[in-house]
Amino acid sequence: MSHTPRLLERYPNGDGIYTELRLLSSADLDSQIQNYRALAREHDRHAEALIEYRNRVFDHSRHGR
Repeated sequence: MSHTPRLLERYPNGDGIYTELRLLSSADLDSQIQNYRALAREHDRHAEALIEYRNRVFDHSRHGR
């Protein structure tokens, strides 16, 4: 699943107001980049927690039978 995602045409600011990508300033783009990176870190932590849960729960249930 190594495809490049399409850029959105509009992005929200902190107040939820969407702005066209071409109208965003450099600071706005930097803010969006930081938001997406933070979200990616959060998703990665969540995935790791699910992996740990799966390994703990399903490994034990197989051995208990």
